[in-house]
Amino acid sequence: MEIIRPLKFGTLSLPDHESRLVCRSILLDMLGEATIATDEGDLAGLTGLFWRYVSLSLATVYFPKTPLRLAANGVSDAGIVIMRAMDGPLVVHHRRKVVKTPHGDVIFLPADASFEITLPEGGRFDCAHLPAYAVAAVRSALKPVMMQPLAADCLPLQLLTNYAGYLLRQEYQSEEHAGMMVAHFYDLLPVLAEHVGNMGPRDAPQNRMASIKRLIEQNLANGSFSITDVAQAEGITPRAIQKFFSREGATFSRYLLGRRLALAKDLILAEGNSTSISQIAYNVGFNDLSYFNRTFRSRYGVRPSDLRRLAAMAA
Repeated sequence: MEIIRPLKFGTLSLPDHESRLVCRSILLDMLGEATIATDEGDLAGLTGLFWRYVSLSLATVYFPKTPLRLAANGVSDAGIVIMRAMDGPLVVHHRRKVVKTPHGDVIFLPADASFEITLPEGGRFDCAHLPAYAVAAVRSALKPVMMQPLAADCLPLQLLTNYAGYLLRQEYQSEEHAGMMVAHFYDLLPVLAEHVGNMGPRDAPQNRMASIKRLIEQNLANGSFSITDVAQAEGITPRAIQKFFSREGATFSRYLLGRRLALAKDLILAEGNSTSISQIAYNVGFNDLSYFNRTFRSRYGVRPSDLRRLAAMAA
């Protein structure tokens, strides 16, 4: 019985020249002839994993944490390449098109095309090659996903990458077992394509963000409300929610805190002395009065009680 094992390559002591040779030989059948340029330092210490089956090749390369560019000529086989960067964004230049994906997101590319990718932060790079004959039956269905960033929280995509990770990290598999896992991998491709094709307006980032913010507004008074509650309500992961906020230069917790403080300020100005400061703090989700006073003063430069007094004097 044939045994299929992943290849673990590189050591911390591998010099730059040998690291480049190993990396190029691993990626040759997946991306074609490739050249790698680093802005700082070199590729010394490069490590990774490579797994190959007759109808699927997988690789994870741990580049040094330095900006680098990889230019590939493509392979003669008109298959598909899937790639992602895990420690920073991935920028793909293909013909006149430039696509940037956040870390963890995935992009599908034609395997026979030349392209250049940039890893501004270096680090882990995942790649898969799907030969033309293996994707022939689903090639037309996959058109909507080609050259389009696919969010890491997409459930069919998570299943796909989990299968790839399993194959790369198993010490060995029988050919029968590997064939079964690869078959499941390919079965997920039309599911992914259908999911992407059926995404409605709600799934657009701006509409998803609007939905998240509405949910936050509805729960400002709930002191135990958390990102986990939002994730469960929206059917996505907390990491995906953080990614939406990062695109606006914020985080979930900072946004939630800001909305609670803004509501508290409005209530202080609107209600005069009819409601105590502590009750207002509780009404907007603060369970710790000292924390409320401290964060309010940090944001508005005045204590809540002083704001109330100044508002009364101006009335």
